Amino acid sequence: MDENYENQEHNNYCKLEKHPVWKHILHALMCLLGAFLAFYFVTDWYFKSMLDPVHQMRRIDKAMERSDRQMEKNFKRAYVKGQQLEDRASRLIRLEETDKGYRVLVDLVPLNDSEKNVDVKTNGNVLTVRAAKISGFGDKKSLVEFTQSYMFDDDVDLNKITKERKGDYYIITIPQD
Repeated sequence: MDENYENQEHNNYCKLEKHPVWKHILHALMCLLGAFLAFYFVTDWYFKSMLDPVHQMRRIDKAMERSDRQMEKNFKRAYVKGQQLEDRASRLIRLEETDKGYRVLVDLVPLNDSEKNVDVKTNGNVLTVRAAKISGFGDKKSLVEFTQSYMFDDDVDLNKITKERKGDYYIITIPQD
């Protein structure tokens, strides 16, 4: 009887195997089930990691570190630019002390080689030297301006200053009493 049962089961299996529609339906169901399980496990893992507070804290820490690095980089860049402008200004306008008084030297080369771009004003014991240059083409023009102020003691008379051009320099002489 066992043999009969096995033959009958084998015949049923063979009939199922020989029928192509059932075979394709079973393959499709198995693929669908596998895809569903894969999708389920991946989304489950993803949402568990997204809702995990430790994971979120790590992400926030990384974002804050990136932000700190970017801010530090921007501060360094701004500092370097400020230093470059300060260096340019010190080369453009500089004060020298002589035995008779003081001299302010203004380099005219960066100012289109024109003393018209230099403005000298006095107010009490303060001497202000302003140098400006407009450059650019058409609608795109830029203004570069340097201003330097010097405060002197009472032994200097700013009403007796002299201005002259020597070569590429505009020289402002301030006599000392």
